[in-house]
Amino acid sequence: MEVYLDCSGGISGDMTLAALAHLGVDFAPLTAALEKAGIACELEIREELRAGGPGMRADVRWRQEEQPLRHPADIAAIFTAVDVSAGVRARALAVLDALTEAEAQAHRIRPEEVHFHEVGAVDTLVDILGVCYGLECLGARRVTASPLPWFSGSTVCEHGRIPLPAPATAWLLRGKPVFSPEGEEPSRQELVTPTGAALLHALADGFVNGPRGLLTALGTGYGSRPAAHGLRAWLIRPQAGLAGADHSMGGQEMVSQLETHLDHLTGEELGLALSALAEMPEVLDVLWLPGVGKKNRPSGLLRVLCLPGHEDTASRAVLRHTHTLGLRHQRVERLVLPRRSVSTRLGEQDMPAKAYEIEGRSYVRPEAGAVDRAARAEGLGAPALRLKYEAEKNGPVE
Repeated sequence: MEVYLDCSGGISGDMTLAALAHLGVDFAPLTAALEKAGIACELEIREELRAGGPGMRADVRWRQEEQPLRHPADIAAIFTAVDVSAGVRARALAVLDALTEAEAQAHRIRPEEVHFHEVGAVDTLVDILGVCYGLECLGARRVTASPLPWFSGSTVCEHGRIPLPAPATAWLLRGKPVFSPEGEEPSRQELVTPTGAALLHALADGFVNGPRGLLTALGTGYGSRPAAHGLRAWLIRPQAGLAGADHSMGGQEMVSQLETHLDHLTGEELGLALSALAEMPEVLDVLWLPGVGKKNRPSGLLRVLCLPGHEDTASRAVLRHTHTLGLRHQRVERLVLPRRSVSTRLGEQDMPAKAYEIEGRSYVRPEAGAVDRAARAEGLGAPALRLKYEAEKNGPVE
């Protein structure tokens, strides 16, 4: 499943929690786990009706009169101690790291010197852990978000009056798409909080203008601001064409084709990039076509195939491993033949293979990795192994 966050009304930690609660997430097991870890708090979820439609509000209530000053390491220790899955913990720590780095940049201090004041610390850790827990409960393997609304003005915090977006939020908004309604003045309220920005920075797989797939549910989360609209979280089931064909049945499927021309990498860097991309489970295939580019430089075309749902992950990987300054995207349709996994015998060895049919005739092709291992065991190359067993099967040529 995918969760698409429509952030046109803003985003904060409590708004995201409320939206997930409106989608049906029960946070009672999480608050019980937090209490076992020494965080005595309650998450109050209540229905809210505004112009944006029915939704929910989420407020964190703490049972202890005073809360200690907490540093990021303290919150990370709580995340480690709470009985949640490894996936929830990893996501929560990634959000905490993003928020810590932003606060450190905003105050020009080291990350370990960042601190979260009293109540804010409890709110922050519950918001972060709760959102990651809620996404797992919904089976959300992917999170996408809309462009973010622009806002300005100022607000008062413990450090005095600060501009909006807040310095930590401003740092996290770098590289994120924003919009300002045409013909309207930007909002003078804090539409995106530091925690909301950190959630998007760490969890969003991409920013898109709208979801793609089957809309299955909508959850709306309202915050403490008396705004008419809140955060809308759509639960999406990917369409068959976007998720990929069932290869046991075959058929048509859409794939994303990413391409870029490269002429600046060394041979070693190019080899490492091709290996890294080929090893990614999200990547279907990697192709390198050498040639000559502008100014007669040795160049080449890098082509990467992936399913549309993995396009953002694959694109970021191409940029990371090649440092190319441009990447072309296109959707293409491909035909997938029905195939099934079988075992075949090559000489005296059984090895995994794929069985398929073309024009009514059946074929079995051993897996390349198994052939390579068998060839190495006999001290042969893969072609020699194939020719050897073909000769044994068909007899010598006279």
